[in-house]
Amino acid sequence: MAERFSVGTVRRRRRASRVHGVGSRLGGGVSPYLYLLPAFAVYGAFFLLPLYRIVEYSFLKWDGYSKQKWVGFANYERLAHDPLFWRAFRHNMVWMGAGITVPTIIGLGLAILLVRQPMHGRTYYRAVFFLPQVLASIVVAIVWQWIYSPSSGALDAVLRDVGLGRFQEAWLGSTTWALPAIFVAWAWTAYGLSMVIFIAALQSVDEEYFEAAKIDGASRLQQLRHVLLPFVRRPMTVVILVNAIGALQVFDLVFVITNGGPANATLVLSVYVYQNVFQILDVGYGSANAVALAIAIVLASMFFLRLRGMAERNA
Repeated sequence: MAERFSVGTVRRRRRASRVHGVGSRLGGGVSPYLYLLPAFAVYGAFFLLPLYRIVEYSFLKWDGYSKQKWVGFANYERLAHDPLFWRAFRHNMVWMGAGITVPTIIGLGLAILLVRQPMHGRTYYRAVFFLPQVLASIVVAIVWQWIYSPSSGALDAVLRDVGLGRFQEAWLGSTTWALPAIFVAWAWTAYGLSMVIFIAALQSVDEEYFEAAKIDGASRLQQLRHVLLPFVRRPMTVVILVNAIGALQVFDLVFVITNGGPANATLVLSVYVYQNVFQILDVGYGSANAVALAIAIVLASMFFLRLRGMAERNA
């Protein structure tokens, strides 16, 4: 009887101990999901709800004031035959291609220079090169508007001073050069993050790899190809993904500098959405454009995330 009592007592104590331990871990019996409620509330209020409303508006004909009218897929049918939409979409695709290439190459080149080359004031140069990344977009837009100004701009003044005055252009007024000019301003702000990511990757490379490559007679170019580049393969996919999404989302520089002009030569999807919603007051059609832009961003993200997965498997 005493043995049965002791066994039963031990079992009851073990169960009580487990219950008490679980209650302690959960903060006195409170579900851990309750701690996530504030984050879920913010996420739902500022992302899920606006996303739902945009999708809803895309099926309506509405100017933002009068009565809403359900039109089904009419806005999407109009979008499919809208030459301005496809022109803006093409500009975004061109921008994305250049945005993947130019800031990535500049960032990688500066990272190699700042990590592998001996120099004084290395930290100072890193801060200077990263500075454009933290500047407000409106400041960047105003600065580059002044640089491209045909009357008092720094770019044309430099071209005149070095004897290349024949290359002067009305940069922001040219249907040929306006989009590349704004892209240069954007790339100036985008390479800083790429540089920082590559610097972090290159600093993790053990110096013994370079010593072994030197002993084997590898040149600087061969060291770059066979030692450095394999270590930046994974971070490069992150850089490409960030720059691709940034290129699809570009708005502020284009809006402030040209607002899509001249003659829609710099029109991008985000600016076209703004024009439809806030200038033309066609909220339904602008929302359809916003949904199309969101789908493009999601597809691009999925593609580059898949690319990142392939890079990690092959590393």
